[in-house]
Amino acid sequence: MAMGGSMAAVGTSTTALYENPANLPFARVYHFEAFAAYAPEPRRQSYGGAIADSSTNRLAGGFAGSYNMMDPDGIDRKWADMRLSLAYPLADWLAVGVAGRYMNIRQGTGHGSFGSSLVSDGTPDSALWSGFTVDGGLTVQPVTGLRIGAVAKNITHPGNGLLPTVLATGIGFTHELFAIEADSLVDFDTFGKARPRFSLGAEVFLFGHIPIRGGYRYDIGMRAHTLSWGVGYIDKKFGVEASGRRDIIADHPMTVVSLAVRYFYDAAGNADTIGTME
Repeated sequence: MAMGGSMAAVGTSTTALYENPANLPFARVYHFEAFAAYAPEPRRQSYGGAIADSSTNRLAGGFAGSYNMMDPDGIDRKWADMRLSLAYPLADWLAVGVAGRYMNIRQGTGHGSFGSSLVSDGTPDSALWSGFTVDGGLTVQPVTGLRIGAVAKNITHPGNGLLPTVLATGIGFTHELFAIEADSLVDFDTFGKARPRFSLGAEVFLFGHIPIRGGYRYDIGMRAHTLSWGVGYIDKKFGVEASGRRDIIADHPMTVVSLAVRYFYDAAGNADTIGTME
């Protein structure tokens, strides 16, 4: 969140489970994470956890799950999101990854924006949407520190705005003291036609313990300009990170804040697997 969502190329560890599974082999880690996020305008809450292991085997993997709720006194939508990711380095400079994702979204009848309406209503006795979808990613590192990533999400094409099919690409550079990345994303479903989104994020690592992050995102479909920021404390065994995001120009501005806690289990040393990464 703090880097504006620009993680298709440099985001490893538990971040890779959500952004690009092909990034998993680029850092040797065994991480556990718990996180929570809150958005006051839609009264959205998210709680979840994740585990990523790229240190005990050449085949890297991870699992993440979250429970989410939005507008409990209005639309009253609730959903569970679970995903399993696997990635494999085909060469020192190339990795591929795949993520299987299960979503269950529920929303009762009579709670939508227009009351009992086919436009915004839920379903009385079953899930609004329930099923599996798949993400697939590819990451290359032509020179040390420089990475290019591409990921297609929901490639089974559920065909709705709740799980849109998107294609994201990113180019970034990472070093032990800083990281920077620029991303582009195309959403093929949410707006009835393809709409792009662009983002830029950067991180500086201070005093060996404190990451400071910032980002910017321009979403053409939502007509929104968004700024994001974050700060944390990272030690050899744990990390605590806080992030925020705010639409500065938008038809319906929204704020999101999050807190994440990670535990680092060093099962095989903290050396990089292929290339360099934080």
